[in-house]
Amino acid sequence: MLMKWKEMADRSDRLLESCSIALVGKYTKFSDSYASVIKALEHSSLAINHKLEIKYIDSADLEPVTLQEDPVRYHEAWQKLCSSDGVLVPGGFGVRGTEGKIQAISWARKQKKPFLGVCLGMQLAVVDFARDVLGWQDANSTEFNPQTTHPVVIDMPEHNSGQMGGTMRLGKRRTIFQSKNSVMRKLYSDAEYVEERHRHRYEVNPELRSCFEERGLKFVGQDTEGERMEMVELDDHPYFVGVQYHPEFTSRPIKPSPPYFGLLLASAGRLSHYLQKGCRLSPRDTYSDRSDSSSPDLEIADLKFPSINHD
Repeated sequence: MLMKWKEMADRSDRLLESCSIALVGKYTKFSDSYASVIKALEHSSLAINHKLEIKYIDSADLEPVTLQEDPVRYHEAWQKLCSSDGVLVPGGFGVRGTEGKIQAISWARKQKKPFLGVCLGMQLAVVDFARDVLGWQDANSTEFNPQTTHPVVIDMPEHNSGQMGGTMRLGKRRTIFQSKNSVMRKLYSDAEYVEERHRHRYEVNPELRSCFEERGLKFVGQDTEGERMEMVELDDHPYFVGVQYHPEFTSRPIKPSPPYFGLLLASAGRLSHYLQKGCRLSPRDTYSDRSDSSSPDLEIADLKFPSINHD
């Protein structure tokens, strides 16, 4: 384990290639707001031997109203988005900036740019698809428009609307894969299920599942009862993935989160090769395993230190 950490530290000093990710959110002025997301991106970029460049974009700056009020800021935001290798829309709350996030998601979908939506990011990907592909112009989440005629994202049954305290679906939950051929399942080492941490009040409307899947937006992961949509993938796209949970919470430097890892691989143009090779990295991207032990304490015990003469 110590050898792996040393190699990782040495590698970080020698990276030459870079990969840029547009982080589109509403709290981008304070990077600490996305600390776990940023760390998950860093873990994955290091795993593929790339420097990470994060382009922070305030989602409100992508909206048409900004074009009228501050054209320079609007065009700068879109320039950042369009020049990025991949797009990430993380979790969040509240209506401000949601239309800008949908604009970014729509652009990534149409331009076939790698995209990962986390929690609210996944929900807004469903909203975008409903509006643009299914033709439901007023499709929305009931969090933002309770009167929408196409509620594609709804309150969970256990959440009483208007009450904020103690009403979230929290903690580790199991997600069952619905397809053996999904990209996400392959990234999770062909597991039958995964257990990831959740933190949300709203969910994709399960009654509308077939409408989306008939048009290519597949819910490849669901909860144990098959009632909650946990993962979504878009057909015929390099990487368009949404997850209801927060995979960044379990990402580690030597074991990056699979959804984030997939985003970085796709953004670097290496995902298809990785999948074709049976989800194996090239030798130069892997850490050596010179010890059978996974315990750093055991490796420390094996180290030989010079004797100290007290005379």
